[in-house]
Amino acid sequence: MLRIQKKINIFLSMLYKKERPAILMLKDGRYFEGIGFGATKKICGEIVFTTITGAGYNETLTDPSYKGQIVVMTHPLVGNYGVPAWEKDSHGIHKYFESDSIKVSGFVVNECCKNPSHYESVKTLNEFLLEENIPGIEWIDTRAITKILREEGVQLGLLAVFNPGESPNLKELREEVIKVEDPNLRHLASEVSTKEVKTFTPLNPKGKVVIIDLGVKNNILRNFLQRKIEIILVPYNYSFETIMSYKPNGVFISNGPGDPAKYKKAIEVARKLIINSVPTMGICLGNQIIALGAGGSSYKLKYGHRGGNKTVINPKTKRCYITSQNHGFCVKDFESEGFTEFLTNIDDNSNEGLIHESKPIFAVQFHPEGSPGPLDSLYLFDKFIDIMEL
Repeated sequence: MLRIQKKINIFLSMLYKKERPAILMLKDGRYFEGIGFGATKKICGEIVFTTITGAGYNETLTDPSYKGQIVVMTHPLVGNYGVPAWEKDSHGIHKYFESDSIKVSGFVVNECCKNPSHYESVKTLNEFLLEENIPGIEWIDTRAITKILREEGVQLGLLAVFNPGESPNLKELREEVIKVEDPNLRHLASEVSTKEVKTFTPLNPKGKVVIIDLGVKNNILRNFLQRKIEIILVPYNYSFETIMSYKPNGVFISNGPGDPAKYKKAIEVARKLIINSVPTMGICLGNQIIALGAGGSSYKLKYGHRGGNKTVINPKTKRCYITSQNHGFCVKDFESEGFTEFLTNIDDNSNEGLIHESKPIFAVQFHPEGSPGPLDSLYLFDKFIDIMEL
């Protein structure tokens, strides 16, 4: 028995040595110790949390709106159905992801599943992050981190994954984390937007929409193509005149990362779309851009709205929708140009949608293309097609 126990101890010792120590540190020096997965590296960013369930991590990882952020998953087990292949559909759009790469800066989970089970899985979550050079940390109390973020607001910080046997130098990390800059000070949309015009044409298109790409999710493209709408995807900084030269039936302003007030060119485009009564729809950041184009203002939420279970209500009909959301900023004071609020967040009364009283323009703060449940919000795409009068 002693000999067997000795062998077990040796095996456990060897296993432990292969593990990579990891540290998640907040800017004030508080830190969490865990085990690293994915890439062995050090990154910094804005630490946020999402209440999305254990289903949805592949979409979360590749959502451009998470650019510059270290994402904490509140669901305890992540990675249980693995990661599918980078397959594309007939339009050249990735089938299972929201963009062509992981966009989060770092990933924080309570437990990363090592043995996934799904017929479409070709790799583990650990392998996915390793291939994409993204660090992750597991076996830390994500509930405690979430509590800090809810009570104190989102935090700047760093995530460091070390080599096996390497000891983290907490003193050096504390010196480094003080210097972490807010990623929202960067023009994040320019980092995720398309660099060239792309066209997606379904069979027998019945209309054309120009999408201003501030970080558009693939599922938005899929929803337009399913409705026989041709897409002209243009970079974030295209002018109103250039956009209208494509003679679209409507213009869509996409979701994306960062502070909406920094995107002056997109705001100017939105202002001209409003003045010229061009059929226009916005989602998430697009909602904020349209509000700012109407003379409104934006502000940062304490800890943002990120998850797949956020309830919004239409104050007139009292109908509620369970929505998917991912934003850290919100808007107000946009009513002076003929807009009204038609959807509101039940939790904090923040804006969840705006609509013009007489012009064919509306937007929502959440993601209808990712909303769950029988009372989903996909009808909003059909509403946009209706106001384009196709």
